[in-house]
Amino acid sequence: MKNIMDYLDWRGDLTFAQSPLNEVDCYILCKLGSPDFTQIIPRNGGVSITTAVEKYFEERGENAQKLGVLISPQVVPMIRRLPSLPRFQGLMLRDFVNSIDHERGKQFSALTIELPDGARFVTFRGTDDTLVAWKEDLMFSVEEEVPAQEDAKAYLLSEALRAPGTLFVGGHSKGGNLAVYAAMRLPEAMQGRLKAIYNFDGPGFRESPFERPEYQRIKPKLHTVVSQYTIVGTLLWNETDQEIVRADRAGMVAHDGFHWEVRGTRFARCEELSLSSRSFASAMSEIEAQMSFEERRAFIASLFTVLESTGAVTLTDLTEQSLRQAAAMAQTLVKDSRVRGFLLSLLNQMLRVTVSNVSGPVRGRLRMFRRGGKRKAVQEGEPADALQNPAVADEQDKPDESDAPAVPETLENPQECGANGASTAEEETER
Repeated sequence: MKNIMDYLDWRGDLTFAQSPLNEVDCYILCKLGSPDFTQIIPRNGGVSITTAVEKYFEERGENAQKLGVLISPQVVPMIRRLPSLPRFQGLMLRDFVNSIDHERGKQFSALTIELPDGARFVTFRGTDDTLVAWKEDLMFSVEEEVPAQEDAKAYLLSEALRAPGTLFVGGHSKGGNLAVYAAMRLPEAMQGRLKAIYNFDGPGFRESPFERPEYQRIKPKLHTVVSQYTIVGTLLWNETDQEIVRADRAGMVAHDGFHWEVRGTRFARCEELSLSSRSFASAMSEIEAQMSFEERRAFIASLFTVLESTGAVTLTDLTEQSLRQAAAMAQTLVKDSRVRGFLLSLLNQMLRVTVSNVSGPVRGRLRMFRRGGKRKAVQEGEPADALQNPAVADEQDKPDESDAPAVPETLENPQECGANGASTAEEETER
């Protein structure tokens, strides 16, 4: 399967004048904002991509590779290559912001990329692996505007005021949500300068924005691209007109765009979401429907209280032992039985993923979305089985003898990606 790194080999020698900006380029530009370029790219001003990348690797040294558990390991090799490719070597990187505020529960980072023709691509970084970032993500379900959305709105407006030309805006994961939100909140006169908005597998909103006039104005320019195995892209109210793309891995790994198949100048399409994605979306809708906004706030506060009680600061810090510790704390600290039930159900899912990451194939991780027992526990407000009896999780997440190696469902059943997974005529022409 050809991916983004193959695309660089194939397309890297063509300038944007020879082959216009496409959706694969846009994903690459979104990931260009993943590293911390603080004191390398100025807040007000710009440097060439060559200068920025050289300084990044010189100043960060061994830490240049450490972008957190949620950022693809392919991002750093990709960024290292870009300045050598005619397609990307003329880019200017401008106005970098990276802000984490533990008191406000905010994680925000943005970068503006000036293209050779003067157009500007504003990219918002997705969630990093800090717990404060994930707490803010969950607050999407209870707040009309979280701090990162407020900052994204202000940042895009400031960039629109700096330069009078064409604007693109995009982001991956949480960054996709911020891109859509900032574009919606841009003054109507400036929205006309937006050429395209890219939301790559980002979560939705607390309430549907679809009928709002500001959303309707940007909708024709909005491209919502999700993996066939999307989990994040099914959360909350999201655009229903999604472009579903083929991935070579299942579960959360499929959130990483470096696992999406590239055909020509775009990602290969699927006809529908995988069974695991549809099951997860259904389960989450069930949970959301049962929880009031106040219960959601209590749930989020309780979740991060027990996670932080383990000493964890990032998702990387959450081991099997610390998750069991968090579950024990939840049993003691959380008095509301409904909130405790929701919390233990989520911790159970996290525990199973952690165990199976060590001991089982990808398919083993997906079993948690298919078992009816979990939903019954959630509905009754009782702890899920793996946290009632920790040994159960270990046993349940062992791969079955009959399990094949980690092959995603749609690769075994290609009909989920169209007739036998075949390329469309358009995709074959673009090769």
